Amino acid sequence: MESSIVRNGAVREGLEHACITESLLDRFLRTKPTSLLIRGPPGAGKTTLALELLKASNRAGYYISTRVSLKKIKEQFPWIADLLKDEYIVNSKDYNANGNDDGSIPVVDARLGSAKGVLERVLDFILMHGNSVIILDSWDAIAKEADKNERLKAEKSMVYMADANNGLLIFISEEPEENTVSYLVDGVITLDMEYRDGFRMRKMRFDKMRGVEVKHSIVPYTLKGSRFIPLPVGIYYSYPEHPRYFERIDAGEGFISTGSKDLDEALYGGLRKGSIILLERDQSVSKVYITHVLSSLVLNSLRSGIPTFTTPAPYVPLKSIMKYVKPFCKAEELNLYTVFTKNDEYDESINVCKLTNDAKFNVSQTCNLYMNAVSKHRCAVLTCDTSLVTVHYDLDDVLNGIKKVKASDGILLMISNKDSPLFNAVQSVADIHMKMWEENGVTMLRLVRPYNGVYVMLLESSIKGYPSYRLIEVV
Repeated sequence: MESSIVRNGAVREGLEHACITESLLDRFLRTKPTSLLIRGPPGAGKTTLALELLKASNRAGYYISTRVSLKKIKEQFPWIADLLKDEYIVNSKDYNANGNDDGSIPVVDARLGSAKGVLERVLDFILMHGNSVIILDSWDAIAKEADKNERLKAEKSMVYMADANNGLLIFISEEPEENTVSYLVDGVITLDMEYRDGFRMRKMRFDKMRGVEVKHSIVPYTLKGSRFIPLPVGIYYSYPEHPRYFERIDAGEGFISTGSKDLDEALYGGLRKGSIILLERDQSVSKVYITHVLSSLVLNSLRSGIPTFTTPAPYVPLKSIMKYVKPFCKAEELNLYTVFTKNDEYDESINVCKLTNDAKFNVSQTCNLYMNAVSKHRCAVLTCDTSLVTVHYDLDDVLNGIKKVKASDGILLMISNKDSPLFNAVQSVADIHMKMWEENGVTMLRLVRPYNGVYVMLLESSIKGYPSYRLIEVV
């Protein structure tokens, strides 16, 4: 999926409701296709996608269902319920091919109908409404009573009539890939889902999209809110062109905000004071996403008057850290910021402390400065990247430091990976365990402890003017 909006680093408010707009599917609709096959297993979201395409097309519609009634459809898809106003039985004398003048979508209950009856209804509607969209949900159930030759003849007739009258036929199928209609249609989309440790990873595959260049043949999607939401693939980050102060988020009593409303909500209010957070990163994750999680927490804490400490990975220069902090908060707020670094660097706007090759000294120095800040401000936040530790840390020293943070009602966020010698120790004491990885060009975040789902992470710094991201749940 390509989007000029997303590619510029901006994600619109209400992306859940943009859905098909600005996607490859939208470009496919603009080519005026005459036929499309959507196939996949039960529960993959085939009907949801078909209804999204119908709504996005802004054309007259006609929905034929062999599985559920109008009442059930309205319950499952409330966002289109206002357009689904009439219901007919396939052989009903009340059926009117002229449709409705108010723009509503006729729904035909074909559960007790025949393939011949459905074919007649489709052809009637195409003739009466040339520029229209007809959904056959599902074509398998309609055509199963016909033999192969009769089925192929019916499919050819409908596709021909749709082409001749500028219509669009959407076939929904649960059959395997080898079926007759796939050779006739302009587009073939296969939906699939994989069950993994308590969540479903959904992927859409573009097998055929006539007239449209497909750069990403596999696109993850979610059905959050009963909508079909293709997820941005292959984006790149754009630094805010016009930086502005980070908008502080106030957490509830006993909590500190992550700097993200979405993550706060997923964590039932934010980071409870005295919490140890493990952010497990996979090597596939771009560092810019890790940076956004860190900088959002740091900026929100500084803007809330909370002393904040950062121990970056050894290879990260001080100027790279300050790039995501300094432009987005006030000078007096930066006085509360301390960065520990092994490099010979300095920034007069913050406190810079030099690390050594003596791990015991480093831990002691960090704890002393941290506890001194707590004595003055009652609370402090410490972030530490241990994914590429270059010196050997004594686990007892690290665990004692962690105990001090917990006892002081502070927050400790540690970035690590499974190759780090500190990973198992931190994992064993972490109150919150988050895991980040990239899959098919999309960055994922999973709340392992407490378990509360899997999310796609979208950067929106360009429109916010400061480091910011959104989370969309994968369901």
